[in-house]
Amino acid sequence: MKYGISVTDTSEVKRIEESGLQLLDKLVAFSESLNELATFQSPRGIIFHDVASATQLYSTVPLPAYTSRDLIHITPLVETWKGIYLSTTNGVEVAETYYSELDMDDVAVIAAHELTHHVDFFHADFEELDEENMWFEEGLCFYIPRKRMLSDEKFNSIMKVEACLIDRYKEQYGDYALDRFGESHGEESEYASAFYDYWRSTLVVDALINRYCDQRVEKMIDCYREWVESSRVTNLQTYFIDKLHISDEEAKNLWLS
Repeated sequence: MKYGISVTDTSEVKRIEESGLQLLDKLVAFSESLNELATFQSPRGIIFHDVASATQLYSTVPLPAYTSRDLIHITPLVETWKGIYLSTTNGVEVAETYYSELDMDDVAVIAAHELTHHVDFFHADFEELDEENMWFEEGLCFYIPRKRMLSDEKFNSIMKVEACLIDRYKEQYGDYALDRFGESHGEESEYASAFYDYWRSTLVVDALINRYCDQRVEKMIDCYREWVESSRVTNLQTYFIDKLHISDEEAKNLWLS
């Protein structure tokens, strides 16, 4: 994959490139693994940024990781992401411990999340996701890289961290269904408000795969494909509830209703 560098502070060029190349090696390895699961159209390249370049020059998105015009944009610096995630811990000890030890694998998962949006089974351009059903794509795009890039121990750790953070922020941001994805962000400027529905979506995707798909992501993808082929006659949550025989109580617990 081709790469470029954009910085507002030219003294950071060497550090950004060195970290970017480490991240790129991991992303290329993941792309080979992803191709075993589904075909995808690779983006034209990846741009490595400092924070100001990513969030002020190329975009006004407050998080320095996104895809635009078929290019992945990300800051590859571990300490930048460590600071971002530590700002969300709100006294949750397991989160503080995990994020204090953040490493390049965690940053690579963020880049791989962007790449996974390009797989062929998603029914629409991910930049034009319908809000009602986007929770599944966003959750799956974190689940797949974590499962394929992290050790089982690290995967279980980050899932536990995010479950604890959901509990901590639930009263503040609400317990609404996932078809209202993004509602917590609203006018809030703190990172936790932006992450809240990503945490919940990833947790639900993991639960659906473990409890209803024999722990096989392929079975979950097949179910999603069937929904797409049905011309999406119902919203995705209703389809999963019916197809997977999810009880009313469980659907509510999983924010599907």
